[in-house]
Amino acid sequence: EAYELCRRLIDGQDRGAVLEITANFRSLSPIIEHVNACFEPVFAKPAQPRYVPLAPTLFEPSHPLPCVARFSVEIAQEGRIYAETFREAEAERVVEICASLIGNVSIKRADKFTPLRAGDIALLSPGHTELWRYERALEQRGLAVSSQAGQTLMRRQETQDILALLRVLADSSDTLAFGALMRGPLVGLSEQELLDITSALAEQDDGQRFFTVRTDPELVQHAVARDILVELQRLRRRASIVTPSLILAEAIERLNVRVIMAARHRNRNARALVNLDALIERARGYSIAGLRAFIRDLQDDWERKARAQEGRFDAAEDAVEIVTIHSAKGLEWPIVIPVNSTTELYRPDQFVHRQSDNSLHWMLGGVAPPELAAARAAESLEDANQRERIWYVACTRARDLLILPHIPQASKDSWFSSIDLRQLDTPEMDLTSFARREMPASASLPNEQSSDIFAAEQLCVEESAPPIVWRRPSQHDADRLGDPLEGVVTSESHIEHLEVVGAGARRGVILHKLMEELLAGDLAEELDASVYRARELLSQLVTDANDDEPQPDPHEMGVAALRGLALPQIAELRPHLVPEVAIWGRDEVSLIGGRADALAVIEDRVDAAVDWKSDVHPTPAVREAHVQQLRDYLSATGAMRGAIVYLTSGEIAWIVPP
Repeated sequence: EAYELCRRLIDGQDRGAVLEITANFRSLSPIIEHVNACFEPVFAKPAQPRYVPLAPTLFEPSHPLPCVARFSVEIAQEGRIYAETFREAEAERVVEICASLIGNVSIKRADKFTPLRAGDIALLSPGHTELWRYERALEQRGLAVSSQAGQTLMRRQETQDILALLRVLADSSDTLAFGALMRGPLVGLSEQELLDITSALAEQDDGQRFFTVRTDPELVQHAVARDILVELQRLRRRASIVTPSLILAEAIERLNVRVIMAARHRNRNARALVNLDALIERARGYSIAGLRAFIRDLQDDWERKARAQEGRFDAAEDAVEIVTIHSAKGLEWPIVIPVNSTTELYRPDQFVHRQSDNSLHWMLGGVAPPELAAARAAESLEDANQRERIWYVACTRARDLLILPHIPQASKDSWFSSIDLRQLDTPEMDLTSFARREMPASASLPNEQSSDIFAAEQLCVEESAPPIVWRRPSQHDADRLGDPLEGVVTSESHIEHLEVVGAGARRGVILHKLMEELLAGDLAEELDASVYRARELLSQLVTDANDDEPQPDPHEMGVAALRGLALPQIAELRPHLVPEVAIWGRDEVSLIGGRADALAVIEDRVDAAVDWKSDVHPTPAVREAHVQQLRDYLSATGAMRGAIVYLTSGEIAWIVPP
C-alpha cells in the first residue's frame, strides 16, 4: 500500500516518471519465463502492485535438466490426509532429489563449472511448522543441514545431553540423570560396564553401595568412569558459586563435549556445536535465578517440545539450507525447492482488525455483529494477496533450477492451494539415471607441528597479547606503594587528638556526598542546609531499626564539609573545582581507572586534583596509600599537583608528581 501510494504521487507530479526495472541478473531464462507466466495474471488484480515482466540476462543452462520442474507427492490413502503425513512423504522425496543432484550436476561459479554441493540447495518454507521432519530426513541420509529457520532446539540430542549433565551438577540425588549421562553419548558407558562398577562397589567392606556422583573416585576401577567422576565432583563444588552460563561453559570444556559432538556428527557437527552455544546463551538469563531455575525451565521446555530457536551458523558448503521464504528475500541459490506448502492457512483470531477503516470487530456473547463477516473477509483477502507475493519471492530465488512441489491431495486451505504455479506445465523431475555420489573430501595435509614449533607459536601469541592489568587507585593496593611520602608537603596546622562519634564508612560516604553537592551547587553553602542534608543522608543509610552502631553526628558532618571548602588553599581553587570526575589513563605496565573527588580545571587543563578524606587519625600506612592513590590521579589527568584534604582535622597534604 505504501508502494502504491508513492507510485501514484510520483506519477501524478509534473514531469513525474516511474521507471520500470525489468532486467533480472539472477535466474536463467526458463525460470524467468515461468515466473512471468505464473504471476503476471496474479498481480493484475487491483489489490496487487502492477506487474512488470522480468527480462532475463542469463540464457545458457549448465546442466541437462529442465530449469523448472516438479516433484509429485501422492498418498495412497482415502479420506482426510493430515499435513504431517504430507510432510513425511515430501521430506523423503526432497531428500532423494538432493542426494541425487549433489555431485551429478555442474553449475557455473566464477567462470568455471564445478559439481553441485549441498550448500547450493535451499529448501524454502512458508513457516517454521514441523521443519524438524525435513531436517531429520536429510540427516538420516547423511546430508548436513543449515537450518536458518530451525526452532527445534528442544528436540535435539545435544539438548537432552546437556540437560542430564546440568541435573547431575545441581542435584546429587538425581540418579536418573546420572545414569542417563553415564550411559548417554557424552560418556558412552555400556549397561554392562555400569553394572560391573556398581557390583564392585557393593563388595566393599563397609556395606552395600550405589554408583552415584558422590562415589569416591578411588573406589572406581573403570578409568573413563573414574575420570568423569572426578570432573563432575569438581564442577559440582563450583556450581553453587558461579552463574549457570559459566558452569555450563566450564562443564562443556572439562568434559570435552565439543570434541565428542564433532566426532559424533562428523560432517554435520556445525549444527550441534552452535546449539551448545545457544544453550550457554540461554543460561545467561538465569544469573540471578540460579542453576535450578534454569534446569526447571529447560526440563519443562524439553518435555513439551517447546519451539526454541537453534543456534545460527554461517552456511557451510556441504550443508543444505532450510530457510523461511520471508528470510530468503534478497538471497539466491543455484537450486531452490519450496517445501512444507501443505501447512494450513492461518485462521482469523477472535478479534479482527480491518485496515481499510481502522476498525476492530469481535464476537460478543456468542453474537456476531453484522460487520464481523465482512471484516474477516477483508482480512482473508489481504492474507491471500500477501501469500501470492511470498510465493513470488520463493520462485525468484532460484538461479539454475527451480523444483516446485505438486501435491494434488493438499487441503484447499493450505499454502499449496493458495496459488497456481502451473506445475502441470513443467516436467516431472526424473533423477533415476543419477547415482548418488559422495563429494570428495578436502585433501588432508600432514601434521608437521612439533613441540618446538608449538612452543614458539605459543610464545609469539603470548608476546603479541600481553595481559591487561587494571590499577584501581581507590583500592589502595599495598604492593604498589613505593616511597610515597617523598615530595609531600603538609600545610602548617596543629593537629590535635580528635574524638569523633560514629567515625567510619557511613560518615565518609556522607561527607563525600556533601562535598559533591556543595561543589555542584545542589546544596546551599549554609550550616542549616548542610546539617539538614547530612541528617537526611544518614536516615537513608541507616535502614535497620536494630542497628546499634554509633551514628555520626549530622551537625559535626555539616560543619566539617563547610570547613573543608573554607580552607584558604581550597577556597582559592573553589571557582574551578568540578566534582566526581571519572578518569582513565595508563602507564608503562597497567591501565588506570577511577573517580577523582574533584578536579580544578583552568583553561581546559587540569591544574590540581583534590581528594577528600574523612579519616580521623590516619596511620602512616594509610597516609601512604592516600598519596599513591592521588599520584595515580595525577598520572592519569596530567595535573601538576594534588591535595589530600583531611576534612576532620583541616589538614592538607600537597602532592607533586615524582
